[in-house]
Parts: sequence; C-alpha cells; structure tokens
Amino acid sequence: PIRPITGAALAIVATCVAVSIVAMLLGFRPDIMALKPLPIVMLREGMLLILGFASLAAVVAAARPSVGRAGSDGSWIWALAAAALFPLTSIVLIFAGMPVPSEARDPMEGMGCLVTSGISALIVGGALTLWLRRGAPTAPGRIGWLVGLSAGSFGTFAYGLRCMSSTVFYVGLWYTLAVAFCAVLGRLIVPRLIRW
Repeated sequence: PIRPITGAALAIVATCVAVSIVAMLLGFRPDIMALKPLPIVMLREGMLLILGFASLAAVVAAARPSVGRAGSDGSWIWALAAAALFPLTSIVLIFAGMPVPSEARDPMEGMGCLVTSGISALIVGGALTLWLRRGAPTAPGRIGWLVGLSAGSFGTFAYGLRCMSSTVFYVGLWYTLAVAFCAVLGRLIVPRLIRW
C-alpha cells in the first residue's frame, strides 16, 4: 500500500536536491550565507514553504482516497490566499504612486527567476508524479493543479535562496508568475501521467 509519508519525504528530498543544485551553480544570497537574511527574504521564503507544504499535504492525502474521508482540509486554499498578499500589496503600492524598481521591470532578470524556479520545480514535481503513479487519485485534474502548486512553491523557494531582489514588487510579479506557471503545467501534464 502507498504511504503518504513516503510521498512527503520524496518531495522534501527533491526540494533539498533543487536547493543544492542552485547553491552549486548559482550560490546563495550574501545575507543568507551570513545567516542574517533580510525580513522580506524571510517572509517570501516562509510563505513559499507554507504554500508548498499545504499543497503537498493535499497531494499525499489524495493519493489514496477512501469513502467518508475528505482527503484534504483545504489548508492549501488559505495558504494560497495568504501568498496572494504579495501581488496584491504590489498593486496597492503602484496605485499609491510608489515607483516600481527597475529589477522588477527587467524581463531578463524575471526570466532567470522563471527558468531557475521551473527547473527546480520539475525536480520536485517529477518525484511527486512518479510516486503518485503508485496511488489511486480519483481527481487527476485537481491533483495536477496541486502537484504544480506544490512543486512551483518549493522550486521558487530554491531559487529565492539565490535571488538578489529584496522588493515586494519582484516577489509579487515574478514569484507569482513562476508558481502560477508551474501550477498550470501541473494541471496540463500530471493528469495524463497518473491516470489509471
């Protein structure tokens, strides 16, 4: 029988692998290396972990459904709502007249975020999908969203340890796009691979 703890452990190990690859190829932010991260870095990384673990809990619960059990308490929805504070704050600040920093407007800088986050998410999402193939998820479309959301959150967390930006605008735009892109890819790809 499939064990939820195994799926959770695989996702955590895959995230550690992604973090290690980012560290080896790109290095970490200087403030993280000095163990003195800026508050915005702690907030964004913490929010990504909360969203990643909340959606991961829903994924592993849905791998072995049973009658009379909800499978997911919906905590991932609350975590997603909390993560939406970053783009919403950015929008409010723009309407309040605060200038958007050039790093948040630079498409090349943003593409680095999307690519690194996406590759890191692929490692996590691949591990989760292989594990899910042993299970019996009854809602492949929903599971696809959740795998993408969890992998995207963990993958963007790995990139965030290297990301030199310290503005809410950058997080609100590029991190949101990275996680959303992974969620959409998860919805499009994962159901075809786990259908039974």
